[in-house]
Amino acid sequence: MDEILVQLNHQRERIMVVTVLGGVLIGVGVLLLFSSFSFGVLTGVLGLVLILWINITEKPKYVRAYKNQIVLAVLREMFDDVKLNADAGFNQEWVEEAHFIPTGNRFFSDDQLSGSYHGCPFRRSDVLTQQVTHTGKTTTVTTLFEGPWMVFDFPKNFGHYLLVREKEFLANGKPGGWFSGLKTERIEMENEAFNEKFEIYAEDEQEAFYLLTPHFMEKLEQAEREIAGRMYYGFFDRQFHVAVDNRQNSFEPPVFSAITLPQLNEIRKEARLICELIDLLQLT
Repeated sequence: MDEILVQLNHQRERIMVVTVLGGVLIGVGVLLLFSSFSFGVLTGVLGLVLILWINITEKPKYVRAYKNQIVLAVLREMFDDVKLNADAGFNQEWVEEAHFIPTGNRFFSDDQLSGSYHGCPFRRSDVLTQQVTHTGKTTTVTTLFEGPWMVFDFPKNFGHYLLVREKEFLANGKPGGWFSGLKTERIEMENEAFNEKFEIYAEDEQEAFYLLTPHFMEKLEQAEREIAGRMYYGFFDRQFHVAVDNRQNSFEPPVFSAITLPQLNEIRKEARLICELIDLLQLT
C-alpha cells in the first residue's frame, strides 16, 4: 500500500504543478494584454491549453488508479464479493422510470459498487441530477439530487411500489406526476411523528402497512436523525432502495493535498453508510 501511495502522490503532484503553472500563465497573459496584446493572448492560451491537457489526459488516469487500487483495497477490507467500476453507474432511463428521486435534464452516475455485508447483498452508485435552464445569455444549473443510491435485498416479499421520503418544503409531489402511469396514492400511518417527517406514496395500502411496521418505522426515523442528508426509501423491483441527498460525490481523490494512510479513513467513513443501514434496518 505504501508503494502505491508514493506512485499516486507523484502522479498527483504532476497534475497540481501543471495546473498551477497553467493558472499562472493565464494570469500573466491577462497582465501582458496591456503592453503586448498578441503576446498576452498567446501566453494565456498556452496556460489554458496546459490546464485542459492535464485535466483531459492525466487527471482521469489518476482518479481511475486511485479508485482501482486504493478505494477497492479499503472496500475489500469491509465487504465480501466486492466489485467496483469507477466509470459505470446506474442507467439514466432506469433512474427516471423509478420515480424515486427528483430528476432534471442533466444526469451523471458513477462508482458502481456491489458486494455483500454480513450476508446481505447490495449495490450502489453515486447519482447527480440537475436542471439546466437558459434565459437569454444566462445559464442556471440547479442541483436536484447528489449522493449515493443503495439497493438491498429485503427480508419480506412484496410486489407493489412504495415510496417513503423525508418532507421538504415545495419539493417533489406525487411520484412521476399525474401522467406517469404509476398509480400511487398518498397515505398516512398511525404514527403521527412519522407522518410529520415523511410523506408516503403507495400502490397498495395494505402492503404499505405490512412493510412499514411500527418497529421498522422507528428504524427509518433513527436513520433520518443519524445520517446527514435528505432520505428516500423505496420498495420496488422487489428490492429495498435507499438514496441520500447529501450533496457529496464519494470516493474522489484529493488533488491539492497528499494521499495519506489516515486519509483512507475517509473512504471507510463513506462506505460505512452501507454497513450502518444494513445493521440499523436489520436487513440481514
